[in-house]
Amino acid sequence: MKNFKLSLIAIVVLSTTLAGCNGSDKSLEITPKKAESVTASSALRNMAIDSGNTISSPDGVNVPGGEGINNLIDGNDGSKFLSFSDSVSVEFSAAKPYALKGYALISGNDAPERDPAEWTVEGSGDGTIWVEIDSRSGQTFGSRGEKRTFEMLTNEVEYQHYRFSFANNPATAAGIFQLAEIELTVVADAPLVDFASNISRAEIGENVQFWDRSLANPTGWQWTFEDGEPATSTNRNPAVTFTSLGAKSVTLVASNDKGSNEKVQEQVVHIWDSQNPWAGYVKPTVTLVAHKPEHEGQIAFSRVMPDIEAVIHDISLQIVKVLYKDVAEAPLFKTVTFETDEYDFPAAKSGTDEDMILMMDVAHLANKAAEGDDALRDEVIGMLWHELTHGYNNSPNSGEYATGDEYHSYLESLANYMRIKAGFHESRRVGIKWVDNWNVDAYEQTSFFLEWVANSHRSVDFIYLFNKAAGDLKEWSFEAAFKSIFGEDKGVSIFWQEYHDAQGIEPPYPTPVDGYRNFAVDEGVSISTNATTVIIPDWDAYEGEDKLIDNNVTKKFNAFIEGTWWLEEHASHLFPINDITNVEVTFELPDAIVLHKYSVTTGNDNPQRDPTLWTISGSVDGEVWTQLDSDNYPSDPERLITFHYDIDDAVTAYKYYQFVFENTQPAGDSIGGDNGRLVQIGEIALLTEE
Repeated sequence: MKNFKLSLIAIVVLSTTLAGCNGSDKSLEITPKKAESVTASSALRNMAIDSGNTISSPDGVNVPGGEGINNLIDGNDGSKFLSFSDSVSVEFSAAKPYALKGYALISGNDAPERDPAEWTVEGSGDGTIWVEIDSRSGQTFGSRGEKRTFEMLTNEVEYQHYRFSFANNPATAAGIFQLAEIELTVVADAPLVDFASNISRAEIGENVQFWDRSLANPTGWQWTFEDGEPATSTNRNPAVTFTSLGAKSVTLVASNDKGSNEKVQEQVVHIWDSQNPWAGYVKPTVTLVAHKPEHEGQIAFSRVMPDIEAVIHDISLQIVKVLYKDVAEAPLFKTVTFETDEYDFPAAKSGTDEDMILMMDVAHLANKAAEGDDALRDEVIGMLWHELTHGYNNSPNSGEYATGDEYHSYLESLANYMRIKAGFHESRRVGIKWVDNWNVDAYEQTSFFLEWVANSHRSVDFIYLFNKAAGDLKEWSFEAAFKSIFGEDKGVSIFWQEYHDAQGIEPPYPTPVDGYRNFAVDEGVSISTNATTVIIPDWDAYEGEDKLIDNNVTKKFNAFIEGTWWLEEHASHLFPINDITNVEVTFELPDAIVLHKYSVTTGNDNPQRDPTLWTISGSVDGEVWTQLDSDNYPSDPERLITFHYDIDDAVTAYKYYQFVFENTQPAGDSIGGDNGRLVQIGEIALLTEE
């Protein structure tokens, strides 16, 4: 997750510089832009990150490890504050009074329903008496990590304490609040310090040019360069070389007659060796935290993983060598904290861009330990490959972490690809199957797809470029990423089809019967129903009668007999539904055919929608019908299972065939409850002798 936070000024200077550094190690011939002369009265800065400031919550919020309230003012939008609540108050105390000229909020990295939707801002001189100075409602964030700015430029009242009272959208509130950062904008008196360099990586002895980009008219400069020659400088725009490998920090103190401010920026320049591209890689400090030391899962973990620190170091280096070309490209973590506790997930990654937190559930560890020490060790190592990849990979700048979103599919499929590559996901290979697109099953189908692309196109460093595209592309998607790698005529959908063809993976047809063919899919066959079907574009639900003969049992037919609680509220375009007692499905053929057998496939979910009885009839003219069979599923059938039925005395050829489906099951309490009743079928096949 290599998300660098730069000021707008630095971005202006570095936007072309940093983009070019991945492809060349040579210094770019850039004429630096001179910062416009800005008076102290017009320069604004974020004072929330000043030393001496404090932040707290009077609500006594419950937060998970690594996501505390101080993350709101750590100057890092890669970290966040999270609370298990739909409303949160945050109180900020500055080192001295300021007149607030505006503020900014940066959204958290996942689940948009956790974003604040309304808030008030209050100021106080003593932290006791509060005065409202701003309020907002109906607010949304368009993407993860989005910064929204709210101006209050005419405000002249100084307060030392500020309070934000946030609330989620009540329509989507999920009992969790999150926010990455709060910025508080005030007039700068002493210089607003900023600087830029011409390159982001260099070799030992190579010149690196630094430029002061501070606002509010600085008149003095004190630079400090880690392992630099010179190590310090009072020049405004010094040139420096570095004497050792690794990522170097730079400090600038800029001053004027109003005072001075300091900026410390780490990993400004990576000093590397082009002949040995991973020399200078710094291992993160690994800390183990056992919150449940007496738990059997923790005891087993300690027994089988005594070398966890070395394992984390080894896997981390292997991951970055796949995702990046050299040490100067890869993100560097200072620390990795490995925590074990009772969680409601097997494993997860949290933390910031410099300090990673890995979490594993002791109950999951105990369950694996029951299978033996080897099984436990393999599971821990496999999870480490997955979670550490989350730490080191680039992240797209759009989308959200939610199943079905390509952002989620990218993160999870890439992490599981690394687990596959390391050999710790082989047991899932037998589960490779057909799915209709790459965004359906990120953990399994998409990750094995990435493996196939990487292995079948070895002349292209696919995984490196796939990760690089996530950091480079302004408008990211799987399609855009694949086209950036393979060309405009080779999008992901083409590769997805080639993958299925190469693997011999076909859509899940209804189970065939030797000696018979399914004429329901013949050209010219039409199909109709008397029922209102579930076609709801907002839910990506297209479950009409055509899905009965699309040769794909996972795409179902779903029809109403009685309405459900959600019908009028969420699918009002379907209301009112057709007034029927049973669901009829009628096939019209171009020419009459004798029906010898037929099959009906169960739907993929909601067994309360299974028909309890059906009849099938034939007709020559579509008016007079002859019943051919009446049947039902066996008791409690599995999902997506095809059942075959024989037609006795199958001698007459009919041009029309009609099913009448009944459903007398109680509707139940799940989707379709409140007396709602539907009929759901995965597929119908009409079989005649070949």
